[in-house]
Amino acid sequence: MSLIAIIQSRMTSERYPGKMLAPFLGKPVLAHVVERIQISKINPKIILATSENYTDDPLALYAKHLGIEVVRGSHENVLSRFILTLNKFKCDAFFRVCGDSPLLLPLLFDKAASIYSQSEYDLVTNVFPRTFPVGMSVELIKTRTFIEVEKKIINKKDREHITQYFYGKEKEFKIYNIKCDKVFDPNLKLAVDKPDDLKRLEEWDQNKNEDYEEIFPINEKK
Repeated sequence: MSLIAIIQSRMTSERYPGKMLAPFLGKPVLAHVVERIQISKINPKIILATSENYTDDPLALYAKHLGIEVVRGSHENVLSRFILTLNKFKCDAFFRVCGDSPLLLPLLFDKAASIYSQSEYDLVTNVFPRTFPVGMSVELIKTRTFIEVEKKIINKKDREHITQYFYGKEKEFKIYNIKCDKVFDPNLKLAVDKPDDLKRLEEWDQNKNEDYEEIFPINEKK
């Protein structure tokens, strides 16, 4: 079973331009995202899928500095970037990773891969419904299924939020949702959306005496 992780990101966020290279706990946000994936047991190959716009040149350059591959494509059509990536890097399934999530839980990558290997789901996710905070989303999509439905996805928003098309179609797709075994504050958000999120997340991270796996235990029941 071959898996890759595709980080979707660009520098032109409306609310916080350049956030991917903003310093967070001593290094850019993107470095934390990459490291969180790399310390998972499965440690998949990582590719940054960003745009061809000159504004994303610094992001692509830094990704190469981190030793990860870079694929560049359409600025608005995120789905087409994923297709370009999948054409270049063959795999059975791929993780879709948001680049604004420096506090990802590595165990979720391992859990999703384990579940997928047992039954080859079309989508293994932890956001349907969401029981983990925003910023800890993990989605593992079967490549064959994704490529087969790509031409059906014509809505602009669905081509930007590439897994949105799958949700609510349980009769058409085989979907597994990973659940957290602990209820958390629904207002807790661990993604970087605005400049003041960096300080808030740093304070949240530094005030935790437990491992993240203890804070957000995975429910082993389906």
